[in-house]
Amino acid sequence: MATTMNNGTSYAARPEAYIGGYGYALPARASTERYLEVDAEVRRMHGAPESAIAMIKQFAIGSGVRFRHTVSPCWLPESERSTDVEDIFTSNKFNPSGHLRARSWQELAPKLAIEAARAAIENWGGKLDDITHVVTTSTSGWSEPGISGAVIHELGLSLDTQKQELNFNGCFCGATCLRVARDILRAGDARAVLVVAVETPSIQYDPLASDISSQVASVLFGDGASAFVLAREGAWAYEATGMSLVPNSSEMLRMAPNVDPEQPTYRMFLHRNIGSRLSTYFREERGAELLNSILERTDGVFPELAIHPGGPSILESVSDAFAQRGWPAGAMQSSIDTLYSVGNLGAAAVLLVMAKLLPQAKSDRIAIFAFGPGVTVEWGLIRRV
Repeated sequence: MATTMNNGTSYAARPEAYIGGYGYALPARASTERYLEVDAEVRRMHGAPESAIAMIKQFAIGSGVRFRHTVSPCWLPESERSTDVEDIFTSNKFNPSGHLRARSWQELAPKLAIEAARAAIENWGGKLDDITHVVTTSTSGWSEPGISGAVIHELGLSLDTQKQELNFNGCFCGATCLRVARDILRAGDARAVLVVAVETPSIQYDPLASDISSQVASVLFGDGASAFVLAREGAWAYEATGMSLVPNSSEMLRMAPNVDPEQPTYRMFLHRNIGSRLSTYFREERGAELLNSILERTDGVFPELAIHPGGPSILESVSDAFAQRGWPAGAMQSSIDTLYSVGNLGAAAVLLVMAKLLPQAKSDRIAIFAFGPGVTVEWGLIRRV
């Protein structure tokens, strides 16, 4: 297909990218009650005051998260623990060294990613030989060869499969991987792109961290992996994507490596006003322009929403901003349900929301928004074919 410009010059139109398939993988499930029981016991072991334990309980109840999934057997009742998975926490007073955490991630995260990738490929129904690219992300660990290499080898993909790993970006990066996959397909050479996001934050649990951000993160985040196949054909066309930085917000949501020898894991900072800042962004700033441009594309019809379930405050604040713009009540229900049932899966979270929403979507368009350090807003718009 060719398009003619005003000056008479012809050029090949870029192909569209489509969602071909999707899937996810969740490890063993633990209730919030079980989490709080173990957490309280561990903190008492390390001399934490009862006030700190009560505060974490308050955070957990306020989050609304009812269950979290975990690769770490220490959070499960003994009768449910797998003997095939090393418990690095119990034998180390729940404060294992950084190298044990890294080893655990290296063993468990790829397995979870591969399981999600298999589910997405099965849902797609295409040929493995048609997967020409793999794009992966993880924030809770790292190794090289990494997730992409493990997926290529384990699934039997061509050794010429091109791989990209976008690690340590945070919660927005699952949507970033979709954008990159779309760009690859629209460049014209790719046949299908496999996207995989995997997070295992339970491996980074730190009972000695006394800062509020770490304590909030410990009750919000859960383990899991999500995967998508973007291809040249599918039920949903990836119509538009983009990324923006929220002005004057770089200090509100950030991560830092473990540069302190007494700190066995990375640190995350979450400002308590991050939700209200995002609300202002979507009401009054560049975000308002973005919502207008999306509605122009949909001829004023409000698309369904797949919003990153970062936490109750973020969802409530963003929901208020979207409602003010005219989105109907309950537009974010899929995101809310995901938060309550599995917690925040980091980079895999918005992909899980999409995977759960797509089979039951009533609208012919879905708008996607993910948030993370920066503060970064990653967005997309998909259209039912």
